[in-house]
Amino acid sequence: MPIISLIAAMSKNRAIGLHNALPWKPIPADWDNLKKVTNGKKMIMGRKSYDNPHRIWSDAGNYIITRQPDYEAEEGFEVVSSLEEALEKCADQKEVFVLGGEEIFRLAIPMADKIYLTLVHAFFEGDTFFPTFDENDFDTIERKEFKIGENTPYDISILTYQRKGFDK
Repeated sequence: MPIISLIAAMSKNRAIGLHNALPWKPIPADWDNLKKVTNGKKMIMGRKSYDNPHRIWSDAGNYIITRQPDYEAEEGFEVVSSLEEALEKCADQKEVFVLGGEEIFRLAIPMADKIYLTLVHAFFEGDTFFPTFDENDFDTIERKEFKIGENTPYDISILTYQRKGFDK
């Protein structure tokens, strides 16, 4: 089984989306981090995240989780019916990234080895939220702080959590 990593950005009120888009202006520092840590890794996302016109994808492979058996995706994306099925298809990988959305994150958090989380230090309206998780189950292994103007229009923290007892 690969290392299961989640990657997300959330506001202070845990918002991750509004009307199938990010609720804030682009954050170059977050985008740079996302590209760096996911480079060459397969990605798993829910159908709503896939339907976002600004979706993220990987040249290594992408899996879309949906309950719609006849759902068709474009080339480079494979449709699966569950998180477990996507993870089975990634069994030969060293690490795989779960990109959301809210429902997929909720399913993946209990099995996550790492969580890469950008905290946008502002409140935003949202209709999609990053689920709460017990931070006592994880160690913060990296924390980077960026102030407004340092490649970001907001103050942000980029955190990397690793599950306690992680041994892969």
